[in-house]
Amino acid sequence: MSTAPWGDFHVQALLPLAADGGHCSLLRVSLPGQDGGVPLVMLPGMFSNRHFWLSPKGVGLAGFLCRAGYEPWLVERRGIGLAAGSPGRRGLQEHIGQDLPQVQAAVHHHNPRPAFWFGHSFGGVMATLAAAQTLDTGMVAGLVLFAAQCEVGKNGLTPPYSLFTRGLSRLLGRFPARSLGMGPEDEPPAAIDDACRIVTAAQRDGSMAPRLQPLRCPVLGFGGGADRVDPPEGCERFIGHMSSGDKTWVLLSRAQGYSQDYDHPGIVVSRAAQDEVWPQVQRWLQSRHR
Repeated sequence: MSTAPWGDFHVQALLPLAADGGHCSLLRVSLPGQDGGVPLVMLPGMFSNRHFWLSPKGVGLAGFLCRAGYEPWLVERRGIGLAAGSPGRRGLQEHIGQDLPQVQAAVHHHNPRPAFWFGHSFGGVMATLAAAQTLDTGMVAGLVLFAAQCEVGKNGLTPPYSLFTRGLSRLLGRFPARSLGMGPEDEPPAAIDDACRIVTAAQRDGSMAPRLQPLRCPVLGFGGGADRVDPPEGCERFIGHMSSGDKTWVLLSRAQGYSQDYDHPGIVVSRAAQDEVWPQVQRWLQSRHR
C-alpha cells in the first residue's frame, strides 16, 4: 500500500488482485490522525474515475464524509485511472464478479465494520448487482445510489445504435469518451460490450427485476429532475425492484423544493449538491449505523 497527500487528506492505494490476474484500484481516504470510521466504498460511473468523489484539491463528497468521521474507499475499474494497466479482460463482468469481492475483502481486512456502497450512474448499477450476486451481503450495510439505472433511455447502448458504439470502441481499441466530451476516461472495448449487454437485457427481457429482488439492505436513491442520461423515472424503478423494507427515494427537482433541477453529474459534484445533497446523505448514514 502506497500513501500520498491529496489536499488535506492522506490517500493509500491498493491494487486488489483477482483470480484471473487482473486488478482494479482501491484508495483509502483519511485525515491525519484519523483511524477507523464506518467504511464507504465509492464507485464512479463510466467515463469517470476517482476524482468524481474527491478532486486533487481535496474537494468532493468523499472528503465531506471523511471529515464527518467516515472512511471512504474509492474504486476504479480495470482499464481506468490507476488501474489503466491491468492485465486480463477489462470488462464490467470481471469488475462485478471478481474485482468487487476482492475490494470487499480488502476493505474488511483493514476495517471489519459492514460498509455502505456508493455508486453514480453505471457505478451504482455495478455496486447493486455485486451486492445482489457476488458480495457477502452480511458485510453490506446499505446502498447509496445517484442516477443509477439501466431501463430507461441509454439508446447508445441498445440496438441498433449499440452496433456503432461497440464497433467504434473495437476499431480504436477504446471508446473515445474524452474526445467526445463525455468524461475524463476512455473505456475499454470489453466494458462497452458488457454495458451494452446489461442494458439491452434489462430493457428487452426485464432481467433487472429478478436480479435485484434478493436485496434487503437499506437503500438511498437519488434522481435528478434535469437528468437526461439516467432519467429519474428509471432510477426510481431501479430501486423499486429491491425487496428492502428500508428504501428512500429522493427526486432532486424544483418541484420537490430543491434549488434546481439537478443534471447527471451535478447530482453529486455541483455547488448546490454540497449544500442540499451531501448533508442529506450524511444524515441518512448516521441513522443507519450498525
